[in-house]
Amino acid sequence: MGNGRSRARGARACGEAVVKFVSATSRRTRVLLALVVAFALLTVVAAWVAYRYAEQVEIRTLRDTAAHRLDGYENALTSEVRHYSYLPSLASLNADVLSMLRHPTDRDLVARVNAYLQTVNADAGSSAFYVMDKQGNTLAASNWNQPKTFVGSNFSFRPYFIGAMRDGHGRFYGLGTVSNEAGYFLAEPIYDDAHRVLGVVTLKVNLDRIESVWRQGAEPVLAVDSHGVIMLSSVPGLKYRTLRPLSAAARAEIVSTHQYDAPGALMPAGFTIERTLAPNAWIESVARDNPLATSLPTPQPFPTEFLVVTRPVSGTDWHIVVLSNLAPARAVARALARSAALGLAFVVVLALTVWQRRRIVAQRLALREALQQLNEELERKVARRTAALSRANRNLEHEVAMHRETEAQLKAAFEELVQAGKMAALGQMAAGVTHELNQPLAALRTLSDNALTFLERGRASHAEANLRMIGELIERMGRITSQLKRFARKAPTQLQPVVAAEAINNALFLVGQRLRKERVELVFDPQLADARVLADANRLEQVLVNLFTNALDAMAIAPVRRLEVTVEADGNTTVIRVRDTGMGLSEAVRARLFEPFFTTKEQGTGLGLGLAISEGIVREFSGSLKASGRPEGGAEFSIYLRTYREGNP
Repeated sequence: MGNGRSRARGARACGEAVVKFVSATSRRTRVLLALVVAFALLTVVAAWVAYRYAEQVEIRTLRDTAAHRLDGYENALTSEVRHYSYLPSLASLNADVLSMLRHPTDRDLVARVNAYLQTVNADAGSSAFYVMDKQGNTLAASNWNQPKTFVGSNFSFRPYFIGAMRDGHGRFYGLGTVSNEAGYFLAEPIYDDAHRVLGVVTLKVNLDRIESVWRQGAEPVLAVDSHGVIMLSSVPGLKYRTLRPLSAAARAEIVSTHQYDAPGALMPAGFTIERTLAPNAWIESVARDNPLATSLPTPQPFPTEFLVVTRPVSGTDWHIVVLSNLAPARAVARALARSAALGLAFVVVLALTVWQRRRIVAQRLALREALQQLNEELERKVARRTAALSRANRNLEHEVAMHRETEAQLKAAFEELVQAGKMAALGQMAAGVTHELNQPLAALRTLSDNALTFLERGRASHAEANLRMIGELIERMGRITSQLKRFARKAPTQLQPVVAAEAINNALFLVGQRLRKERVELVFDPQLADARVLADANRLEQVLVNLFTNALDAMAIAPVRRLEVTVEADGNTTVIRVRDTGMGLSEAVRARLFEPFFTTKEQGTGLGLGLAISEGIVREFSGSLKASGRPEGGAEFSIYLRTYREGNP
């Protein structure tokens, strides 16, 4: 007895020790987890701060570099334009030019002015130099002797001509409507002594040299006009595209002046502002299909971001844009962030390692004893769980057996229901079959009597003819009874290739007497129904007989009685459609059509099981039975079956 109390006290002491150990361990674990989370958050914050600081420093450096380079780009562009700005004024003082504008039909004057313009244009290195009258008609040009000469062309619609006539000077950049070459147009009016406008002189300057210089730089450079259209670019694919989608008014203005008549012009280039840093600086993301992104040495699978810095071009409404790829700057920022995170993580890991080692040494002995107790308890729990699982498994096996038995009973009930449906169909066809048999029976009686009479009179040839006719009638009756016997046969479902035309003809044979009696027009072409389907022939005929019988019932009082049967084979599916000209199907009837015991017939003429059984049979074939109303009246039932193909059952 004393030993029993001692063992009980020992067990309680052991349990209390385990509880204390587990409690202390849980507290230490929570503290450790809290420290790890705190250090992790601190590491993330430190890395983020380091990244943001480094990114801002790098972006500031890029902005300063871009601003410095913008000065050089802007000076080069304005110098290129100013280099030619004096030439229009010089030409307006030429005596021959003034005389030609007063006498535009004087061929000698026109020839001298053409030669003068050609010489000046060649010496200056410009693209074209030409003179127009007040109506914008070109009278003389430096390219007078070239295939794409400006002589004879009218440029009154061009903004540079309009500006020269209205404001005393015109400036314009765009594609030439005759040469299809881009250029910068400088136009000034030509006055007579009374300061009346005689015409306009225009110089066209090619700025391709500027783009060539830009392409040698380290970063992409663009020049955009007042509408945001990229007119000059170190990236060829961006030329004449837009930084932003154009408004309808801006697009109409550009189209009316034929400023950028080039394939793909005025399409958005795929830039999106991500963050604004200053009025003249922001960060843009560039779509992957943007020519700028595709021109990178290593194209990225995601949008690339660029620092955009702009400045206006003096004397114009243009802006020069420098784009600096932010990938290198962010790589530097990420490197600094990684260094900060790794340094802090090293300190944290070192501190945790020292603390953890001391903790492990203190726990190891107590843990061994606690594990022993826990192992014994675990074994007891496993034994209890195993017993419970065994009971649950036996119960599950019993339920599975009951489920299989129920499933077998349901299948047997369905088979009986299918057979009952056949018997019901045969009962409905009994009158027609009786008529089909009565006719040959009556003929047999008459022919047999006649044969006896002929034999008695010694007319053997006539008796032989009657006997042949009797044989044909017996063969006909045999076909009728064998068809009925085959239809009524009870057999399990067996999927096999079935020719659709044969199944339809067999079903039509069973309802043929009723078709003829009720004078129903049959529309069916067996030659168009040679598709083979996967089905049970006997049960498919049962479905068809049911559909034909329902169609005949629906057309009982219809003025037009027509039964149409078609077969459509499309790929892996064959559809047999049965159409009638009866009363049709309402929405309410279609919703419940395939429910058991639902019928639209008069009481006592149907149980409402035919369509439910038919739908179940077709579903056994892995097919479907659907019904719909026809716009012209009547109903349509469609049987969807799998098409049988050789080698692909």
